[in-house]
Amino acid sequence: MNKLARLTLRARRGQVAALAVTVFFSAVLVGAFGVLLETGVRGQVSTGEYDNAPLLVASRQSVPVGGDVDMTVPGRALLPASLVDEITAALPTSRVVADRIVPAVLGARVGDAEPVDAHPWSAFELGNRELASGRAPVGPDEIVLPGHVARSHGLETGGKVSLGFGDGPVAYTLVGTTTADDAGVDVPDVYLSDAQIGTRGNPDRSVAVIGVWPQATPDADVLARLVPQAGARLWDRGDRGPVEAVSQGRATAALVSAAGALGAVSLIVAVFTVIALTSLQIRERSRELAMLRIVGATPRQVKRLLRAEIRMVAALAGGLGGLAGPLVGAAMIGAIRSWGVLPRTLQPVFGPLPFVVAMLTGFVAAEVATRVAVRRVTRSSPLAQLGDGDTDPSASPRTGRRVVVGVLLLAVGVAMALAPTYTSNVDVASGLPGISGLVMALSIGPLSPQVVRAAAAVVRRPAGRTAAAYTALSSIRHRSARVGGALTPIVLGVALGAVQLSGAATVGAVSAAQADAGARTDLTVTLPSVGIGDRTTELVRGVPGVASATPFVTTGVIVQPPAGSGNSPQTLNALGIAGDQVEHYADLEPTGNSPIRLRQGDVALGVLGAAQMGAHVGDEVTIVLANGQSIKRHVSALYERGLGFGDVLLPFGDLQPATASGLASGLAVTVPASESVARVGDGIRDRLADVPGAEVTRSASAGAGGEASGGDEKFGLLILMVLFGYIAIAVTNSLVTATLSRRSEFALLAAVGAAPRQRRSILRGEAAILAFTACIVGTAFALPGLFAMTYALSNGDRIMPAIDPVTYTAIVAFTFVLVFSATALAGRAVLRNRR
Repeated sequence: MNKLARLTLRARRGQVAALAVTVFFSAVLVGAFGVLLETGVRGQVSTGEYDNAPLLVASRQSVPVGGDVDMTVPGRALLPASLVDEITAALPTSRVVADRIVPAVLGARVGDAEPVDAHPWSAFELGNRELASGRAPVGPDEIVLPGHVARSHGLETGGKVSLGFGDGPVAYTLVGTTTADDAGVDVPDVYLSDAQIGTRGNPDRSVAVIGVWPQATPDADVLARLVPQAGARLWDRGDRGPVEAVSQGRATAALVSAAGALGAVSLIVAVFTVIALTSLQIRERSRELAMLRIVGATPRQVKRLLRAEIRMVAALAGGLGGLAGPLVGAAMIGAIRSWGVLPRTLQPVFGPLPFVVAMLTGFVAAEVATRVAVRRVTRSSPLAQLGDGDTDPSASPRTGRRVVVGVLLLAVGVAMALAPTYTSNVDVASGLPGISGLVMALSIGPLSPQVVRAAAAVVRRPAGRTAAAYTALSSIRHRSARVGGALTPIVLGVALGAVQLSGAATVGAVSAAQADAGARTDLTVTLPSVGIGDRTTELVRGVPGVASATPFVTTGVIVQPPAGSGNSPQTLNALGIAGDQVEHYADLEPTGNSPIRLRQGDVALGVLGAAQMGAHVGDEVTIVLANGQSIKRHVSALYERGLGFGDVLLPFGDLQPATASGLASGLAVTVPASESVARVGDGIRDRLADVPGAEVTRSASAGAGGEASGGDEKFGLLILMVLFGYIAIAVTNSLVTATLSRRSEFALLAAVGAAPRQRRSILRGEAAILAFTACIVGTAFALPGLFAMTYALSNGDRIMPAIDPVTYTAIVAFTFVLVFSATALAGRAVLRNRR
């Protein structure tokens, strides 16, 4: 049977190539997402910044979650300064070195500001770095820079440079450069004298790490007993990446989230596409298989032949795709690293699981499709299959079962889209509508013949005015099941593209709408990565036309739900502002009739964030701040506009000490109605001209946070482009397969006098109807979920999603170009046939 299978494969090179390409890229897609997921889970960053210390003490940079992946602390979890003294007292013969990090901005020229981390020079020996030139900083006005930073700013030893710590610039003299290239760290590391660092940064003087050079083995044992009491841990060499580059944890968590979500979608799409193409190819061979049965082949022999063919193609293509998939995943990680979303030293992790899953995906999908499609071939009458049309009568039991399956999938998709109307669980209410379009798109597989015939009936009058169009409509109705097999991946691509691209835009639109509706300030002054110092605050308040300048803090926090709720912790955006200034800052639309007044020990939650945790007014929640410190607070109020201003509202005094600099994130400035906001903004910019990194904007959503950076947007777009690229390949293969099998049909048309131009018109008419149907059906499947998701995110304030006309037009245009190109490519080969 294997020999016969090889002979039949040689005779059908076009169909074999189409199937092999689809299985190959299915395996590539699954393997690539597998590497992304495995790298996010097991990948490590090692910069060498703390590699020299035999023992390293630092806080845990994550919060354990029972039965789930640990959650990364939003900032850098720090150690209390008192722990340094305790370790020194417990190990009097050991050398103890602490690193205290102070955020700053570096500027060598006016308007030139680069975020850096300032360290005490004593912490330099914690890493495997060396002085490249010059000497260590000794005086209060001396600094050592990485060599590449000094070169990028055109600095040489003895040159002048300034640092900003939230106020005016502080001048330093460059006395040395280091060999550190800062590959993979969050920002470059600069070094000041220990005395100078002691006068800067957060007043609580928390430290990032403590390095210990023990004199004896018992010292290490004492340290191992002492460290856990302070909520810290010992970090082994080779496992210190999360401490050296704290962004690693957040970046890999985002990688796991995106790769897991879209990887699951890609797996479903890959399996479904392989099944659709395999079924289409077997259907196209109905006459060939019917002839085998007429000349004496038993149904069992036909089954064995088809399975042998599919296994040969799927095993080879799946194996090659499984090998290529991890390489594609590594290339994607390299691209994401180059955008600054992932640490530059995060290397891809290659394990056997992505290869095995990738190889089996296409193979198993093709095997399942063969078993299902073979039943139709072997159970139907061979005489009925000798024609070119689709012979399944509409009233046959098999057709009835297909319709039932399709209707059930469609009903499930609709039920998922309507989740906000029957559940209060915000994860379900906002998550299910997002994937309802995919589920409804899957229903097009079993329902595709009915959809094709319905589409042909709808366009019959406007499109049937020419002979070519009439012939195209008749052909589509005659081959509804086969045309439906080609329609399936196109609908899937349109629905998935509309949901993914419009869904992200909808979240941003709802957030912006809430911020615009609730903002009560006119200008925002910020110093990114550093914060606003006292001098800067006074300068802003002294600008003519400034009515008030209210400090605020924006950051991320982890909120653990009330005891007994059974919900999972959530990472949420937080806003910190003085308790009596909330209503002056923004109208958060509290659920009660009373304005929000925060007292010590209170927290207010957005209704979406509260619903995620099952929290209500009066409950106690535990909040993990950006520095890893945990506080318990009572929920005093709920408000509607959490998406625009952050889902956690805390008193300013709770969040300010937890920032890396101990300063406010920004100032919310109000301007009297009699003054020009633009003029006041220019005045603030002039007054802060000497403050490195100061920014003045009219952004209303200063408290929202959470806006995706350019790198994050590229990250998501790259993953979507890979998925859409696979769908484009699957669509092309389906259309090529469906068109190449029609040689005899077009030969007959040529024999009865149809000119080449007329035959090409028939193909173009079929392609137009197919693309039009796919866009209409795919859009119809995507809209219910988008409407429901918008309704859930906006708390019922709006229902219309943010559909960008340009984006939607691009999806439609790409669909038409793809369908016409693939049809024309295969049609050229068919029309050249002279039989």
